[in-house]
Amino acid sequence: METFNHKLNTYIESWMGPRDGRVSGWLLLDNYTPTFLLTLLYLVIVWLGPRLMGPRQPVSCRGLLVLYNLGLTLLSLYMVYELVSAAWNGGYNFYCQDTHSAGETDTKIMGVLWWYYFSKLVEFMDTFFFILRKNNYQITFLHVFHHASMPNIWWFVMNWVPCGHCPVLSHHVSDHLCGGVAVWFPKRLVVFPDRLHGFTHYTLLQLLHPDVPEGRWEGAPQRLPVLPEWPRQRGFAEGKQG
Repeated sequence: METFNHKLNTYIESWMGPRDGRVSGWLLLDNYTPTFLLTLLYLVIVWLGPRLMGPRQPVSCRGLLVLYNLGLTLLSLYMVYELVSAAWNGGYNFYCQDTHSAGETDTKIMGVLWWYYFSKLVEFMDTFFFILRKNNYQITFLHVFHHASMPNIWWFVMNWVPCGHCPVLSHHVSDHLCGGVAVWFPKRLVVFPDRLHGFTHYTLLQLLHPDVPEGRWEGAPQRLPVLPEWPRQRGFAEGKQG
């Protein structure tokens, strides 16, 4: 495995150029293989999970979901605070900030952004909870593409542009790219074709909110996905969700 990692690193660096040595030795950043394998495992679970859950009853996960969401919320608040305070106190240039110009501030920001990268791996759990609760209609290609691409994008960000203004741009790359792919991806190749056959007719709001039922968007196109019965029974289709 060490020989394989060395060859892969050499190939990536021949393509991307030398890495930022300041993150050398950081957890999961030295080699691309762990991030790639974790992403591959995620995709296997996404494909296999709904099939295994098919004959089984949904799992509530209510208590675990509360702890999970609370933990990610606290982590997000921590990252926002640390990034804003570091950029402000370190005299970051809000127009164009280099990656090697702020000394200790750059190091602090890199540490916070590593937690952001790591949180993208933790957020694989979003999809796993959908599977356990049998909310399969929420597992769209857009959702899977976003969760699978973000850790990989940020592995490259952390190794080559781990501070400055570049990470801000990379945060939006996956969303814009997966929106375009969702619109243009051939129907026959989509992972969940029953939920994506009408994507070429969707507005941006419908791409961002695929669970909103027909008739909820003013001026919505005619071809919208049919929701399963259980949300309708709970009043979603009648606009009673509060």
